[in-house]
Amino acid sequence: MRLHAPNFNLTHTLDSGQFFRYDKIGEWYYCQERDVLFKIKQNSDWLEFEGTTEEHVKRLFGLQCDYEQIIKELSKDKTLLPAIKKYKGLRVMQRDPWETLVSFQCSIMSNIKKIKLNMSCLAKEFGTPIKLDKYASHTFPKPGMLHDLEKIKRCATGFRAKYIHQANSLVDDEYFEKLRTKKYAEAHEQLMELPGVAEKVADCICIFALCKTEAFPVDVWIERIMKQTYPETKKMKNKQIRQFASDRWGKNAGYAQQFLYHYARHNT
Repeated sequence: MRLHAPNFNLTHTLDSGQFFRYDKIGEWYYCQERDVLFKIKQNSDWLEFEGTTEEHVKRLFGLQCDYEQIIKELSKDKTLLPAIKKYKGLRVMQRDPWETLVSFQCSIMSNIKKIKLNMSCLAKEFGTPIKLDKYASHTFPKPGMLHDLEKIKRCATGFRAKYIHQANSLVDDEYFEKLRTKKYAEAHEQLMELPGVAEKVADCICIFALCKTEAFPVDVWIERIMKQTYPETKKMKNKQIRQFASDRWGKNAGYAQQFLYHYARHNT
């Protein structure tokens, strides 16, 4: 199948720390979300994909937003322009909330390579085999299926294992659908009641899975680039940086965050 996707860059989007279950083989990216395994590649303004629907691709890769308007608004901030220009087409994805929760629980004091390893191992331990072409993988278990703490520990999750195990019995898909209807502040606060979910992880779930684009996750990369780029934030705590971002970019703070994060990881 083919889909016209102007102002979109598949590589920037996948490699920007939002999504963890994918591999590039030749010109194709093999991507996995819950029980769906599909492949996708980009040729100019067109996406070619197999194994899923157009609706899924549009949702997952954030293609339904008014991207031109978002960039127009963000471009008023001249300090942000170098990142916007360098990573044009970078989108904020809209992932499955349950898988997003687990992946960012795994992210605590970790890195992208390790998160990918954790998520792949959890799928192998608790999911079922799935195959596309010669690419073999596993589905990601549904809420309630990550019920064996020792198996979770075997996935190199360390101290995070107990958080994943506890959250597994506290949420279901309906829980996340209810959160989606709430305002950002309320959804953020409710997420922080879950084990292993502090402000940064709650913000990641809000922005990458619940369409709360005003969320502004602050980790060491964002703290560093913000303090280097915006002198006003040099003495700010993370909570104050989040408020600064909210005041400066409003509903588009999450998009600003992604440009800054990707820029920081590759240029500092």
